[in-house]
Amino acid sequence: VMDVINARSERALAAANDQLRGALGRRMQALIDELLGILAHIEAYIDFPDEDLPPEDRSAVLRNLQHLAGETDRLLATGHYGQILREGIRTVIVGEPNVGKSSLLNRLVGSERALVSPEPGTTRDFIEERIMVGPHCLRLIDTAGLNVSPAPLEKLGMDRTRERLAEADVVLVVLDGSRPNPQIPPELQVAAVFDKSLIVLNKSDLGNNCSISELPSSPTPRLAVSALTGAGMDELSRLIAARADAFQTDQGEDLVAINARHAHALSEARAGLREALEKLSSHGEVELVASDLRGVLEAFGQITGKIDHERMLDRLFASFCIGK
Repeated sequence: VMDVINARSERALAAANDQLRGALGRRMQALIDELLGILAHIEAYIDFPDEDLPPEDRSAVLRNLQHLAGETDRLLATGHYGQILREGIRTVIVGEPNVGKSSLLNRLVGSERALVSPEPGTTRDFIEERIMVGPHCLRLIDTAGLNVSPAPLEKLGMDRTRERLAEADVVLVVLDGSRPNPQIPPELQVAAVFDKSLIVLNKSDLGNNCSISELPSSPTPRLAVSALTGAGMDELSRLIAARADAFQTDQGEDLVAINARHAHALSEARAGLREALEKLSSHGEVELVASDLRGVLEAFGQITGKIDHERMLDRLFASFCIGK
């Protein structure tokens, strides 16, 4: 309910409503049912060794555990999407001084939020604003320019820029398109930054002294805009929205985006599953494997509520002819 109340965007509200309708509960129930089946199989051979049971097939248990671990990882992967839905997509504007970063922020925000001056280095610290782009909430962050020869105060601002880059979900690399040969700063060409970047060739209103085709070849999306006139801004918003959509992992029909509490519990469950897989793969004691899996069941219960041990026994007696 709190996620519905605090939703900052259409997509966040949709995810919260899906959760209210039981999307996460259905996914968790499927994981729990699968785990109970595996645990019942293992416990049967531990607790009833004298019964006339089929030969124990560790390879089948191993395959089932691997599948369960994979499904747990898939659900855990929605944690990042859940975070950006609740907090906004951290979109950092970077580039050299005087390429129009603050003007771009002002154009996207729709007001004179940042000071703009022809003098390079006007922005010394980062400025943050929230805006809506399509169904998404963006935390738009303007940063100090990356100067190859910074003054001491500029250097402090650049350190803040690098901190914001490390936390960014999307990076808008702004270049001055009025220059004949604008260069992407080397520290923005590293894969950790470039893989989440959009290249924005600003100042198209001053003439196309540099075309997009002249930039270094890469799969990174790029486009020409004018922060002054607004040319190209609709396309920029579309590209940002498309990049935001890509954060959603495929979870079928339901829009699932777990929160921090869910992520903590699923991380505990994943650790227990990995321990169990390692023991089973190395022919460890099945009693220890069962202990790990009971811990996984408890971790799942942190999300759905405590899971009664009787449910596992019901699965055990339903699967095996014991005492008959």
